[in-house]
Amino acid sequence: MNFLRRLKHIVGISLALVLLFAAAIPIQAVVKYDDQINTTTDQNSDYAFIQFGDAPIASFEGTIKGYDPTKPQKGKKLDLNSPAANKYGNRLQAQRENYKKWLAKQLPQVKVVTEYAVTYNGLGLKLNGASLKDVSQGPGVVQVGYSGDYRKAMSTSTGLINAGPIWNALGGQANAGAGIKVGVIDSGIDQKHPFLQPNEGMKVPEGFPKGDANLTTAKVIVAKVFTQNPKLTAQAVGSHGTHVSGTIAGKAGTTAPMAKGPLSGVAPGAYLGNYNVFPGDVENASSLFIAKAVEEAVKDGMDVLNLSLGGTPHKGADLLDMTVNAAVDAGVVVAISAGNEGPGNYTVGSPGTADKVITVAATTNSHSFAMFLESDALVEGQTIATTGSQGGEVKQEITGNYALWSDYSGGDKQACSAISGKPLEDKLALIQRGNCTFAEKINNAEAAGAIGVIIYNNTDADPIPMATDGVKIPAVMVSKAAGQQLASAEEGKRKVTITYPPTEIQATPNLLADFSSWGPTPNYTLKPDVAAPGVNIYSSVVGGGFEVYQGTSMAAPHVAGAAALLLKISQENGLGWGPAEVKAALMGTAHNVDGSVLKDEDVNNPLKIGAGIIDLGRAMNPSALALPSSLSFGLVRPVGNQTYQMTLTLVNPTASAVTYTLSTDADLSLSKSEVKVPSKGSTEITVTVQNRGTKLSGQQGTPDFKRGYINVTSDKGNIRVPYLYVIDYNR
Repeated sequence: MNFLRRLKHIVGISLALVLLFAAAIPIQAVVKYDDQINTTTDQNSDYAFIQFGDAPIASFEGTIKGYDPTKPQKGKKLDLNSPAANKYGNRLQAQRENYKKWLAKQLPQVKVVTEYAVTYNGLGLKLNGASLKDVSQGPGVVQVGYSGDYRKAMSTSTGLINAGPIWNALGGQANAGAGIKVGVIDSGIDQKHPFLQPNEGMKVPEGFPKGDANLTTAKVIVAKVFTQNPKLTAQAVGSHGTHVSGTIAGKAGTTAPMAKGPLSGVAPGAYLGNYNVFPGDVENASSLFIAKAVEEAVKDGMDVLNLSLGGTPHKGADLLDMTVNAAVDAGVVVAISAGNEGPGNYTVGSPGTADKVITVAATTNSHSFAMFLESDALVEGQTIATTGSQGGEVKQEITGNYALWSDYSGGDKQACSAISGKPLEDKLALIQRGNCTFAEKINNAEAAGAIGVIIYNNTDADPIPMATDGVKIPAVMVSKAAGQQLASAEEGKRKVTITYPPTEIQATPNLLADFSSWGPTPNYTLKPDVAAPGVNIYSSVVGGGFEVYQGTSMAAPHVAGAAALLLKISQENGLGWGPAEVKAALMGTAHNVDGSVLKDEDVNNPLKIGAGIIDLGRAMNPSALALPSSLSFGLVRPVGNQTYQMTLTLVNPTASAVTYTLSTDADLSLSKSEVKVPSKGSTEITVTVQNRGTKLSGQQGTPDFKRGYINVTSDKGNIRVPYLYVIDYNR
């Protein structure tokens, strides 16, 4: 499977306005990097969305006379069988039917592909030559937009999120999260994998299985596929979704070849739902089908959703942002990967840009699985080497001579263009990382006669496993320093041995990964929300095996599993937590990272780590809950009479009254610095932007990010609330 992430610009039209939609989403974040990002900007102009004006069922607050609210109250889930939902649903259906009658008469070539009512109010269309303007003329339409096609881009990590205390509180690790349903919107789940087998005594809940029963078990209780191809099923072919599922809810005590101890998912007792939007060997997924998968998961009663995928973020309207926000309105916790486009601001992908979801950055694990490259050309005699994925993986020990690609390419070190002849016959090629995909480099080396490839990093970061799908010769990556030593060696020392099999080695945990995307969003809101391990995550793959992946795709399922545990303990303790409380508990109790792979001194920055690394031991029993769990003021003018304020509600979830002390930096002011809140009570604090900068006459410039934390301390413990505002000197 090729995890090349192709970003596509999606253009939408809203009658008189031009808007941008996130149209289709690639799987993001696998260990094996492609090194070719943002290379495509096409769109699928044969498919489109239309949106009607009324809110979807999950978000309707009773604003239309004669219709009661259908959005669930705090701590409740959407009830699609309620009289209010049925009545309002009939209204939305009538809107769709009215439009379809118009369509059949005016544009008979246009076909309805999907219908939405729960998390989005609209239709998916196959245009068959019609234009967006054509379909926008129908009754009730307020927005339309193209759907684009995007190409697809656990060992001990549970200890890094402090899962032990909550496992104990729930009666033990094995069944932690029992009864909670987690929907995985991904490439399918291998229901036969030993890591994903049901615990003893686990039973299929009432009303399940759903979808293809042949692909379900007492653990994997849903198997649905979302595609236009009727020949494809929900069965997993690509391993991304199976890997994610193992992290969420893999069976405790499972053994695996490279692991020193037994494996476990974060919530081993939870159910899994397979919502396959990348079926078969398909590398493209339209947001049309991802949105439908989200809606189906909500209708099926999933408690948590994991979307380890992402696409181009957009300013303004975003189809999938709206869909996942509505899922949260329905009472579902949604965890989404932040993206792998870091470092750099504005790189968080959609739908991780959605306000109400939990968007997850990636940090390093406490271990790594690596081979060693040994050579007399190296100062220390050996160096860590990471291998490629399918096609490019090392399967046995390799010993041989190597040659420098640059010696045969006119000085070019990166092998992005082929060279004539076979000057590397029977040798390994030494190539520098950068400017094209790993697969391109390796295929060019093979064409030149190489039997293997050594790629060395072009930054001071550690080597990473690579996306090498479709290549035929083995490849490894080493550090920049090691590569430079190999490149400078004299001819007689240009010989290496690559050891096999990989070995588990210790690594420095809790560092922000170099690839993890940074905020803010294009709408100047604060993202990501939290961080979790996403580097060197060992989990299940299709066919019964295990592999190491990395990326924010691997971080998000840690949070999905954590959400399942918090919902379970909320149920057992009668707390009545919903998505907002789960998000507040995880964010408020998160902690700083210990540094950055890039040695970034400003790493403990909300635009990079959100509130920080999640800590389940603290999140299960927080001293306070802040709602909202972060504050985004948006753009702030440096001059003028405007006042920029937000209200922070502080909830005391403990069994006794608590006095809280609040503090922050000079960029904000707080209406109260100390508050006493009764048990289960709440109070409101007004937060005001204090430092708007000074704009000189005619001054223009890059927006200035003001970000930090509001600290809330008490004798019960501490929480913090990240904030952001952006001073726009161009306004």
